[in-house]
Amino acid sequence: MSVASIQIQPPISPHLYHTIGGQPNRFPSSSIRREEPSSQPVNGVQQPVNGAPQPINEAPPPINGEPKSKEVGNVRDPEPTIKPLALISPPVKSISERARAAAIVLNRYRIEYKNDWDFPESIIYAQGQIQKALEREATIEFVIPAFPFKSSNRSKKVLGPLPDEAERLSLLHLNGLCLAIKDATNSDTYLTIVSDGITYNDILGVSDQEVWRYGQQLRQMAQKNGCHHIRFSRICDLVDAEDESEKLDETLYLERVSEYRRLLEANTPDGFDVLDAISNDPDISKTYKGYKKFLMSERDDRNNRSRSQTERENSGIAKEMIVRGKAFAETVKAKYPDFVRLSIHPSNDTNKVSITMLPQDNEVVMTPWHGAVVRGADGSVSMSHAILVPAMTHDIVYVDGQPSYFRERSDVFNWPAMDVTFEYLYPCGIMIKPANPASVYPLSMVDMQKIRKLAMTCSPIVLRGFSNTKDRRTFIAKAHDLGPVLPWKSGVIQEVKDESNNDPQSNSVVSAEAMPMHYDGMFKIVMVRDEKTGKEKKVSDTPHFQYFVSQSAAQPGDGYTLFASSDLFARYLPQAYNINKLEKIRWTCRSHGFFHHIMEDVPLVVRHPTRNSPCIRWHQPWPKWRTSYGFADISIDNGSQSLIPMVDSLLFDRRVCLRFSWQEGDVLVSDNFAMLHTRTSFSTEHPRELWRIHTA
Repeated sequence: MSVASIQIQPPISPHLYHTIGGQPNRFPSSSIRREEPSSQPVNGVQQPVNGAPQPINEAPPPINGEPKSKEVGNVRDPEPTIKPLALISPPVKSISERARAAAIVLNRYRIEYKNDWDFPESIIYAQGQIQKALEREATIEFVIPAFPFKSSNRSKKVLGPLPDEAERLSLLHLNGLCLAIKDATNSDTYLTIVSDGITYNDILGVSDQEVWRYGQQLRQMAQKNGCHHIRFSRICDLVDAEDESEKLDETLYLERVSEYRRLLEANTPDGFDVLDAISNDPDISKTYKGYKKFLMSERDDRNNRSRSQTERENSGIAKEMIVRGKAFAETVKAKYPDFVRLSIHPSNDTNKVSITMLPQDNEVVMTPWHGAVVRGADGSVSMSHAILVPAMTHDIVYVDGQPSYFRERSDVFNWPAMDVTFEYLYPCGIMIKPANPASVYPLSMVDMQKIRKLAMTCSPIVLRGFSNTKDRRTFIAKAHDLGPVLPWKSGVIQEVKDESNNDPQSNSVVSAEAMPMHYDGMFKIVMVRDEKTGKEKKVSDTPHFQYFVSQSAAQPGDGYTLFASSDLFARYLPQAYNINKLEKIRWTCRSHGFFHHIMEDVPLVVRHPTRNSPCIRWHQPWPKWRTSYGFADISIDNGSQSLIPMVDSLLFDRRVCLRFSWQEGDVLVSDNFAMLHTRTSFSTEHPRELWRIHTA
């Protein structure tokens, strides 16, 4: 099916731009009668109303950030009359809408992603494949050839022959892609990873045994980290070999691997001319150049060959890799004809979707098996050749006795008298646990100033496996160690649990309902004098830190707390939405019910009080049909209303937002400036109770 033969609507975006009578909608999108995404739970997580991509037929209008005005010349801009949506559920999205929403998600994971409305041919074609799967009520399937083996250059590029933090982070990233597609379509989604290790390993001097052991540990890593939407396949599954990969062991694999390779090479297209392909196929030409560049660092050259000799050899190896790669690609296509084809290689995004394999701050993206993860003390994550990481400033972190990644040296990771591990959560956060589960350290031993410092760059920080965390006196005492305690009307501790109060004017915080994405303190009002006008105005008295303990947890798959990172929000913004422009945007929240306030002129972006980094200030629109309690209308004061679904969509993006599952006794600290948060609904049959304290 050619691209030209498909009737496709213009690319879509979560930036849905409403108009009323030809004028931009000045009223909150939650008050307009329109189709909304389904809010049914997915994987036990209540999905956000505006957390899924929304359709658009054009790029959004520019962000001007100009002050709002109700008048044009001497003519007052009339306010249109809009009927409230009332207490009804939104219509279910059509199949085409769900396919377009999935296409946006996939587009955002592309190497060359710029904006949601910039759709290359590969995304348009993938959208058609996804729509066909939805029409058949079939599972959405992706396939990617990847994860062959660790680089053969063990002295310079990687930390060892086995999967490490780079692979773990990549698997979580790819599993998140599948979950995001499922969120958008409400259809099961899976990614099949086909290891192409034996396609190239003999050319690059990597043994068949290393390929097997790398693949086996990768599968175990995926299972251990809950990557249940990732499947694995070996070449023997593709070439009609008599062996089934699930029944293979190392001995049988090593006996048969030469046969697998022979069967694979038999799939090289008749008459395939590698020189002609390099000259005339843009994707193959780009891959060939990439291979040659890769081989300059990949081959651990200790034979003192001349540069010209090395270049000739690398050119020959690259061509041989192209030929084998062509046979491999044809085999994958024949085996998985209806799967959406993903690729690790930069391309023209015509025949396959080139995606990033893991989050990284590098200008040039790197695959997880060609380098090592470097964790910065500022929360950054990057990939580097191991030899380039300075030993004076970074430590190698070992996991299960194996070198796993580099971490920038900092006193916050030095915990005297306690042997603890620091596990980075995806996409944000750190979990701290005793290295030996038998060593139960009391909460009183924890240095809360180190937790505070960690939380400012790596929120949320979770303490799991510590003792005495549920004791009220200890919990309050450690709050004072964290910072000055800020009491609320309820006192020092807010007990967040279901009180089974059906009064619509009561506080939804103490219910079992889902809540909107927000920051704490928005409705804790203080009056300040405006420096420009001299008049008093209402502003939020925002606490710096949230400090929680789980007294009892919901059942698994229920009662999540979601944390959205402002740093990651800024990283993944579409190019058309510059964070500096967003700093000019102001918005209004009209809240009804228990929190009955009108908050006007709220900045969308503020600066962190310590780091000066941009922090998002937001309250998700919360229409009447979503709640039995107070609802909230949101409008943009001085820009396009299309910003509302854009902000919502990105805050719930799985590259930005952590879905955290509580265990009883967990202690959690989050920077309330750097993070926003919400929760999913939970069953009242399994009581969920959190205690929360705010500190400055």
